[in-house]
Amino acid sequence: MRPDLVKALHNLTFRMRLLKANQEEQQVGKVCLTEREMLILELLAEGGPTSVSKLSLADPAASDSTISSTITRLWRNKFVTKKISPENQRTTIIGLTDTGRKIIEHFIKQREDRLRAFCEAINTTEDEEEVMVNVFTRAINFFDERLGIRTVTSK
Repeated sequence: MRPDLVKALHNLTFRMRLLKANQEEQQVGKVCLTEREMLILELLAEGGPTSVSKLSLADPAASDSTISSTITRLWRNKFVTKKISPENQRTTIIGLTDTGRKIIEHFIKQREDRLRAFCEAINTTEDEEEVMVNVFTRAINFFDERLGIRTVTSK
């Protein structure tokens, strides 16, 4: 990779992180969640209540105990519910509480605001956006394969 591209990507990600830090500073009633906690809340927001084992599939590199302890922290903070599946007593179903839903919706909105600012900053044409979609899709597929995620995004 060209050194000027590395530098440009570093400078861009640094500024995006600054934007995120500024958003978090302005937050009322600050909630500090780890990246894994936010990922689990986002998975639940997108897919609805699910089993612990299905949540684990989304992050194959994380151990079962890591996923379980993360879910327990979210449960203790009243962001998720835990219920025994009526069909299989050995299966725990995890769902979002109203508090958990509000928190993840807020984080998703902040991310969307940052991505909107990013798109505004680069001011792409429709043709450039098409190229970006293709490049980003290749990157998503690469990371899905590298991370062992079974659902590979297609264009």
